[in-house]
Amino acid sequence: MKLLILAGGMSSRMKKDLTSNMALDPKLIEQANTLPKCMIGVGKNGRPFMDYVLYNASKARIKEVILILNPKDTVTQTHYENLTANHKNWGLDIKFARQYIPENREKPLGTTDAIEQALMQFPSWQNSRFIVCNGDNLYPSKAFRLLVDDTHPNAMLDWDTGGYTVERVRNCAIIKKDKKGFLIDLVEKPNDTEWEEIVKTMPRMGISWNIFAFTAKDLIPFLEKTPLHPIRNEKEIPVTVRLWANEVPESIYTIPIADVLPDLTSKSDIADIQTILEKDYGDF
Repeated sequence: MKLLILAGGMSSRMKKDLTSNMALDPKLIEQANTLPKCMIGVGKNGRPFMDYVLYNASKARIKEVILILNPKDTVTQTHYENLTANHKNWGLDIKFARQYIPENREKPLGTTDAIEQALMQFPSWQNSRFIVCNGDNLYPSKAFRLLVDDTHPNAMLDWDTGGYTVERVRNCAIIKKDKKGFLIDLVEKPNDTEWEEIVKTMPRMGISWNIFAFTAKDLIPFLEKTPLHPIRNEKEIPVTVRLWANEVPESIYTIPIADVLPDLTSKSDIADIQTILEKDYGDF
């Protein structure tokens, strides 16, 4: 099984100032301001966050990984090439792609564009089924295994909302599915009217944390037709998936999962992530 990790973003929210008075190691603040967020040394002995994502993926029998990186990223590829040279790469074949930024832009063109660029740079993946996920979420091995073992050509994880605040849930994409479990729609950051309707009509509410299994030949046409977001001016994978589900019924199967997912979005997340890594992983 193959895995594509989206790690080419600009980490804009991570580079903002702390919004609380929490004490944070100045070295970590400097890393948060200068490094790709998945390379911040939040783990034991300064292990970068991405190490834990890759470790969990390896435990789910994933063998081949592409990290899609920002072209200005000078640290991630070197780190994983060094791990591979020293046989400390968890048995993974780690490859690297770059999400090149159009000349008229300062930021990458979004997650849909990242997948398109990775598939262009590795044409053999265009004939495969692969998992795609964010680089700043600590997906457990169970999450990867569910997608590895699922027999549907295209699937996504449907995360329970227990353990999250309403504000956190409303900042995600709400999953709507049919009685068979296939995706009907994704409602991103629902407004008050949409939220009221969701609460009334959905006895179990599920959210997307941007982890999917795709068959490339099915996905590529919808990558190509995904429009630019009218405000963010980016092409995003939730829009691609929504377009696909609306156009082709029973195309994307949803798999329920109950785990609360740690994510590394801003500096205020760093201390919580450190606690989780120390408790659950130690020095793996």
